[in-house]
Amino acid sequence: MAGLCGNVSAMVSPLWRTTFISALGGIFEFYDFVIFALFAPQIGAAFFPQESSASATLKAFAIFAVGYFARPLGGILWAHIADRRGRAYVFSHTVLGMAATTFIIGILPGYATLGIAAPILLVVLRLVQGMALGGEIPSSLCWLSEHAGRRRAGLVTAILLAGVNSGLLLGQTVALIISSVFGDEHVMNWAWRLAFFFGSCIGVLAYFVRRHVGESKEFEKLQSSGQVDPLPLRTLMRKSPRALVSGFLMCSLHAWVVATLYLALPSFLMLACKTTQSHADFIALVSAGCGSLIYVFSGWIADNVSARRFCAWALLAMFVCALPAYASVETSGATWLVALGALSGAFIGAYLGLLPRLFASPVRVSGIAVSYDCAAALIGGSGPFVMFLVAENFGALGVGALFMVFAAGGLVGLALMPKDDNPHLTDTATALYKIS
Repeated sequence: MAGLCGNVSAMVSPLWRTTFISALGGIFEFYDFVIFALFAPQIGAAFFPQESSASATLKAFAIFAVGYFARPLGGILWAHIADRRGRAYVFSHTVLGMAATTFIIGILPGYATLGIAAPILLVVLRLVQGMALGGEIPSSLCWLSEHAGRRRAGLVTAILLAGVNSGLLLGQTVALIISSVFGDEHVMNWAWRLAFFFGSCIGVLAYFVRRHVGESKEFEKLQSSGQVDPLPLRTLMRKSPRALVSGFLMCSLHAWVVATLYLALPSFLMLACKTTQSHADFIALVSAGCGSLIYVFSGWIADNVSARRFCAWALLAMFVCALPAYASVETSGATWLVALGALSGAFIGAYLGLLPRLFASPVRVSGIAVSYDCAAALIGGSGPFVMFLVAENFGALGVGALFMVFAAGGLVGLALMPKDDNPHLTDTATALYKIS
């Protein structure tokens, strides 16, 4: 603990302020993204009133998923801008886009007023939200890692991820407050919109905090030397296929963990353990909260030891423990699943510091966006559905076996990272870029 405090205190003030600004924006932006799911029954009733309650909620969740599948497109488009105009420019504008769409969802009239246009507009707004989030995380990861350098990249990117994860906790808290204050009837009719108004207000605040942040010195050097790539995605695909495969495999495990051990954990426990909704929600909240703390500690550890070796041991532990953890669900409940989530958090908090090293400066945001957002869309978006499909046909053991597959994929991705001994993020990334 003393080492962690020393590392944090060693951060110069601008870097600490930079990290705080990024994490704060991540909290609010992910809050705006997930609050839709937390009020899916109320949104379904407002925009699909002619359907049954279950059918309307299902359609609301389908619209929620649209945001996931829009993330790769948004990530690629915003990454193109970030690699050409700057990282800070992008993440200061994505948070404003998220705030604006969240506010519009909050005031958007329902089916009774607009008819079929209401759900169509809702889909469009979710597309915009997904595209905004797709650009937010890659540009923030890149910007932070370039400010921090290799020796602190693990800690600062882990703090960013803890902030993003805390957006889910904030959404759950706001939803609980609104339901407690206004009651089920008012929440169903109109009070759910207050969560969106709150999100838009804090999103605008985050924009004004971010708009004056400076660009990373690394990107400024690119601009001054005339090395900005006019077509970063094309260059990335041509020169860095190995890095893309490596990044996608590690990000896929990350997406699977978030989808199955955080977002869909309550539903899985209710199915496998016959637990109550409130108890399952409490376990998921504890799991997500512990994950945020573990991210930070593992990011700090990865900065002080070999990050690759730390990730390798965490992946091996996940691979070995996955099957026993899921096999014990019916007898021990969620205890070992929460422990598996802790192991997963150790890997996730550490690997994010490695991700920017895979790509050279001119294509770094594009590389992170393709790896991270494609995994989030393909694996994160379909993760709950796939998990329940496997559980229905093969039981909890089948889900554990599938978890092992993703852990093995993470090991392959880690092995594909070219070895290097250079202590600087810029030079390391350029070396890996040339090898690719």
